[in-house]
Amino acid sequence: MTPFTRNVPMDRHPSPRTAASRFVRTIAGLLIAGASALAAAQDFPSRPVRFVVSYPAGGGVDTMARLVAPAVSARLGQPVIVENRPGGGGALATGAVAKSPPDGYTVLVTGDAPVTQVPLLSRTPYDPYKDLIAVAKGVTVPTAIVVAAASPHRTLAELLAHARKNPGTVSYGTPGNGSAMHAELETLKERAKVDITHVPYKGAPPIVADTLGGQITIGAPGLPVTIPQIRAGQLRLLAVWSPARVPLFPDVPTVQEVTGDAALTGLPTWYGFLLPGGTPREIVARIEEAILGALKDAEVARRLADAGATVVAQPSAAFDASNREQTAQFAAIFQRLGMKQE
Repeated sequence: MTPFTRNVPMDRHPSPRTAASRFVRTIAGLLIAGASALAAAQDFPSRPVRFVVSYPAGGGVDTMARLVAPAVSARLGQPVIVENRPGGGGALATGAVAKSPPDGYTVLVTGDAPVTQVPLLSRTPYDPYKDLIAVAKGVTVPTAIVVAAASPHRTLAELLAHARKNPGTVSYGTPGNGSAMHAELETLKERAKVDITHVPYKGAPPIVADTLGGQITIGAPGLPVTIPQIRAGQLRLLAVWSPARVPLFPDVPTVQEVTGDAALTGLPTWYGFLLPGGTPREIVARIEEAILGALKDAEVARRLADAGATVVAQPSAAFDASNREQTAQFAAIFQRLGMKQE
């Protein structure tokens, strides 16, 4: 070989026969993969399904998951196992499910924060609209404004007056940065001109515990988790963030009523179900049908209502569309409040 000689790949320009053969093999591979996916979808489910809950046991999202799971199990013909993975304002479980195999056996059960809010304020390892499929919105719940029964504050108006006179001494707990509750209380802080301090938690149960223990002045979780302590006289419900009073506590005013501010109607939190992106549409439809059927079951709906939730049972396409609208809504709210991505 001379210094000027170099090897040239012999198949740089494959023959028409070779190219045709490669094309046929590619098409065959795609057909086989498609047939395998279709067969898997037709056999679904052939083993237990997991509900991965993004918040702690005992919270509102967990309550919905555990009330709905048996009815979903009956419709799918397989056990539904509920697993709690709290952390990161719901982003920990959401990221884990987003990276799970898209086979329908791992379902995210979450509140809205890690889908429509947290990605606006934090760098998350998932894109809520590329890496997840919205399957069904389950319920909406209002935010509760609670204090310990031993608190000297009997009304929200009284508490706000105290906060104005004593700036920086009142603290409030929410289920995390970027949650609807966080946005609501920051909006109240802005419009009522009070200096109150945010304390983020990994979920609702520890908010209740620290409100009872006096570590925070105000608890602001979803209403469901506070109901047992309110009924037991351990927590005092000062107000709810809702356009109207809630049927469970008709004597308790809304934040709008207390403040006289028409802008303070609240941002009702949703609890819903999502799947990893790429899950075959046949499997998505199967799970959607089972979840919507479970939510509409008379006994399940009654128990959810008793827990302070309003059953929505919103189908996949409408759920996805409403989430995109909510993301845009929160982006505007966060911009107005000066809340930026960390």
